[in-house]
Amino acid sequence: MNKSIEVQIFDYLSQHLSPKRFEHSYNVAMFAVELALKNNINLLKAQIAGLLHDCAKAMAGEELVAFFKGRKTFKCFKDIVKFAPHLLHSFAGEIIVKEEFKIRDKDILNAVRYHTLGRENMSVIEKIIFVADSVSHERKWKHASRVRNLSKNDLDKAFFEVLKTKIEYVINSGNWLCPQTIDTWNWYVSNYREKDN
Repeated sequence: MNKSIEVQIFDYLSQHLSPKRFEHSYNVAMFAVELALKNNINLLKAQIAGLLHDCAKAMAGEELVAFFKGRKTFKCFKDIVKFAPHLLHSFAGEIIVKEEFKIRDKDILNAVRYHTLGRENMSVIEKIIFVADSVSHERKWKHASRVRNLSKNDLDKAFFEVLKTKIEYVINSGNWLCPQTIDTWNWYVSNYREKDN
């Protein structure tokens, strides 16, 4: 008898993630389902994307670089490889979701792929995973609780807060800020201003 997709995912995550990371993935999935319910998004898709968003997180920077070597997409990531190889985990995660679980659903794949850096014009489920990753119940950063509550009423505002916080964190840490995140920020600033006018 074939295992259900949920059992396959739990088996994989328990073998490939630390207990702490596994707990985080579970919490993200549960909060993603809560947000999906409020935003009329498929609950199973939100749950699967939440569980799998960090499926490559246990891989160190060198492992992630090795994972991509020889793949067609490797050249696209040359700046990430040079300055912040740990950011490759979301792109590696998308590939693992495809190859390990045979999932082809674009909503799930994009939610995993863009949960760290974002992108222009993200779908609702992509924003749900982006936000849930930062404000899941074990997260304790300064405004996590406030943004968690905000997300239950206004996903877009919560998304904007999370994006701003991520950018501030990288800048305050003196680390390289990925151009993809800058593009995400500029698109949303422009988009929100157009809506307000």
